[in-house]
Amino acid sequence: MSRCLLPRWGECGKSFEPVVATHLLLPEAWDELAQADLQQLTTGLSDAEVFLVTADGRPSRYLKIARDKAAIGLREEIARTSWLAHRHVRVPQILRVDDNAAQTALLMEAVPGRPAHESPLAAADLVAALARAIALLHALPIAQCPFDESIATRLSRASAAVAAGEVDPDAFDDRNRGTDPAALLMRLSAKPPAEDMVLVHGDATLSNIIVDSDGAVGFVDCGNAGRADRYTDLAVLRADIEEHYGAEAAHHFSRVYGLGGWDEAKARFFSDLYELF
Repeated sequence: MSRCLLPRWGECGKSFEPVVATHLLLPEAWDELAQADLQQLTTGLSDAEVFLVTADGRPSRYLKIARDKAAIGLREEIARTSWLAHRHVRVPQILRVDDNAAQTALLMEAVPGRPAHESPLAAADLVAALARAIALLHALPIAQCPFDESIATRLSRASAAVAAGEVDPDAFDDRNRGTDPAALLMRLSAKPPAEDMVLVHGDATLSNIIVDSDGAVGFVDCGNAGRADRYTDLAVLRADIEEHYGAEAAHHFSRVYGLGGWDEAKARFFSDLYELF
């Protein structure tokens, strides 16, 4: 049985804002959330509503709620996060799931630490920790991985997004500024690179990687994890590192990861493909 909960809204930080007159339809078993403070997270690319849940005496948790098309993506996040957890990848612990015709709701513990770009660690130490964590993820066996994030799959997903008008060209990087999304999709589809398949996070931005004070690294927003070329992660993460910490930090990342050399053409392909998501 479900009923509407109107949560108390906590003090808001710069990444959060209160939602006025929003009722959350949740099972009665989730009643304790009505006594917690909820802050809605307004950053990120997810179509789900995301809330930081805080209550006295409990670690921070996150609540995600999605309806209609967004629920498909949240179900993927639940399945892939659970799969990674069973392989001892440091991801959020799933506490509760409610999935019905009206909506999908997920309650999970926060991974200890802060988003990588907010870490107090020295840049060199942070970048080395990120490189080692990504290398370990990429080294996990993929033979039993049921999640396909290959170029063909991503191009198909991108094609659907472009056709539906869901890709905003104003958000493209400078190198693609003024490019029509359909033209970018056509260029990427014409000559994709050969793939070197590993287990990837699939959306490896600094904000989706959590680093604890001791350098332990975890991953959040894992709804695009699966079998893919390693540059699916490397291109996006190295570009993020270079933007925040400079070119030398980006080279340091590649060295610690263990790349024999950086494939600029391949990195550009995967960076451009990421533009369509």
